[in-house]
Amino acid sequence: MTAPILPRVVIRPATGDDLALTASLQCAFLPHGLFPRLGERFVRRWHATYLNAPHGTALMAELVAPDGNRQPVGFLVGATDQVRHVDDVLGRHRVRLGTAGAGALALRPRLAAHFLRTRARAYLRRLLKRPPQRVPAGAVPPSAPASGAAAPPGTAVITAVAVIPEARGSGAGKELVRHFLTQACARGAVRAELSVIAGTGSADGFYARLGWSLVEEHLSKDGSLARTYRYEFGPGTGE
Repeated sequence: MTAPILPRVVIRPATGDDLALTASLQCAFLPHGLFPRLGERFVRRWHATYLNAPHGTALMAELVAPDGNRQPVGFLVGATDQVRHVDDVLGRHRVRLGTAGAGALALRPRLAAHFLRTRARAYLRRLLKRPPQRVPAGAVPPSAPASGAAAPPGTAVITAVAVIPEARGSGAGKELVRHFLTQACARGAVRAELSVIAGTGSADGFYARLGWSLVEEHLSKDGSLARTYRYEFGPGTGE
């Protein structure tokens, strides 16, 4: 009996046409933190900052059936250099993101009150500071990433990665992460990091199997236990 031919996983760059889906997946499967709680409209604008960005990357995973039918099943957004990507976002998108965020908070008074208690001062300080200057290649940028503690120079960060439940186990998540690491290494990153909320399914085991190491546990601004994982690129290797 001939074994069935299973769909294969294909990874491609995300485009503007994918943003509605990536925002939907983020809000459905990665609802933690401030940005997903601002709604899909805001998340679309946020994810757009990773498209065609000098230090950002946005990837889509598709399952391709034997008949050629392609089904999008997951996405990844991240920065191949977190510090420089945040500087780029603040320089090019601060007004658009700030306006969209304020509008979303105005429609969500309870979230707005929580924002004022936990994040307002830090966000306003970033939004109101002088636009960052372009940093020459090889120089250490002066600012820290917006996500929290400063990332060391040369650190890539996976901001979000999600795969629909029906496609988990297909290898889509593994391929998204592998493609991101390949891009980050090619652009000069020496390590990659990501943060997961403890207890969210099998995320811990997933990253451990891919060679990531747990390096820190801390409480998020919302009081959840977050775990930081790190992947070190070996000298002289492709990853």
